[in-house]
Amino acid sequence: GLMAALLSSLLEHRSPSLNSSHPALKFAIVSSGYKLQDASWSHLYEEPISTPSLHIFGVLDGMITLNRSMELRDCFVCPEELCFVGA
Repeated sequence: GLMAALLSSLLEHRSPSLNSSHPALKFAIVSSGYKLQDASWSHLYEEPISTPSLHIFGVLDGMITLNRSMELRDCFVCPEELCFVGA
């Protein structure tokens, strides 16, 4: 999940740190994703990410809390979500 979000942002916003001509992703599936807390990556979350996305959360996930996944989901424009009871 984390990598799908990072790639979506990098390719969409053409980050100077990315030397690639790859087009933006057509969609992203983000499962148990979360935002990196390292300040050196915070610029990737500053602009809304408009890549269509599906965010999948496990309500009882003990590793990635629901709040952390929702914090990442909120970085996307019009995200779809699938929430299930489980981990």
